Amino acid sequence: MQRRDGSGGEADGAARMAVRMGRHARRVLRAGHGSVLAAFTSTLYLESSAGIACIAPPATPCGPLNVIVHGFTLPAAAEPGRAHWRADETLLAIDGLGTFALSPRVDWAPPRPRAVNAAAIRAGLASMQAALAARPPPCGEVLAAVLGTSRSRCAAEPGSRVTETFPARGSRSRTSWRPLGVSAGPGSLDARFARIVPALEQWIGDALRGRDASSSRPIVDLLGCGRGLTPSGDDCVSGVLVALHAFGERGVAASVAHTVTRHAPCRTGRLSAAHLEAACAGEAVEPVHEAIGAIAGNTCPERALDLLERFGHGSGFDALAGVLIMARAIARPDCRSRATGPVPATPATRRSSGRARRATRPRAG
Repeated sequence: MQRRDGSGGEADGAARMAVRMGRHARRVLRAGHGSVLAAFTSTLYLESSAGIACIAPPATPCGPLNVIVHGFTLPAAAEPGRAHWRADETLLAIDGLGTFALSPRVDWAPPRPRAVNAAAIRAGLASMQAALAARPPPCGEVLAAVLGTSRSRCAAEPGSRVTETFPARGSRSRTSWRPLGVSAGPGSLDARFARIVPALEQWIGDALRGRDASSSRPIVDLLGCGRGLTPSGDDCVSGVLVALHAFGERGVAASVAHTVTRHAPCRTGRLSAAHLEAACAGEAVEPVHEAIGAIAGNTCPERALDLLERFGHGSGFDALAGVLIMARAIARPDCRSRATGPVPATPATRRSSGRARRATRPRAG
């Protein structure tokens, strides 16, 4: 494939190589061509008929939409709505940016969740809450409502999380932009999240206990709610979805995914809807999976918080809010979650139980 900026030079393209690629991003590039959707300080969003992918530098965490590229820089020449791209299995060419090597690479997938029981989740939840109490999160609009605290740095620095914009579909002008998310002030958002979070936790608890949870209004109310490239409410819903998959609650996950698929296109922006689509399949950026692993007792809560703090303008902590809501619902004594069953057998526990059975077996004669 030739570079479309006319500069040629395969050596430069080879130096700029994709080293990690999420499953959804791979599907987008397999469409073969598309346009530049949005350009930010360090990331570039590409769109095709198959969805949206994010081209990002190595400091960006892995995720389902991300293509992590060594040597990636973002000149102003990549104009949203005007620049286009082409790709095959080995190369990606973007107008104004040149060529990036796609092979060899490593396709990223989230870690497979380990089966846990409710006792392990309760212990992990206590550890995570202790870690949060020791170092209050700097951001997270929904997380503040989940923890019952006021937002600290986000409230003090209103500009730390602002509404991002995208070119309107079909627009070819930089001046045709539409806002994403709810533009209400911090006070009204705090009140809204304080109302929605208990309703969401009640809804998930009812669903896990097998009660009627037909009205998914709390999920709908969160979609598109908040400020940011991905609104805070969307991040929370993503955390709920990924945690449902991780803890084996596929039935409730399917119910939430049905609501999201139905309502997200008309309530939130295209990029956030793409992240929600990945979450419906149980995938999010790496720090969210790290947080789920910490609550499951597999990783360190402090490490998870470090990774979340470096991800986005509060997006990681709002996704953590959804994970905490899920974990608290499972930890309730009356929950009939799949995680409330016995701890799954491991080789060690099978050997132990075998010895116990032999010890209690009556001797012949």
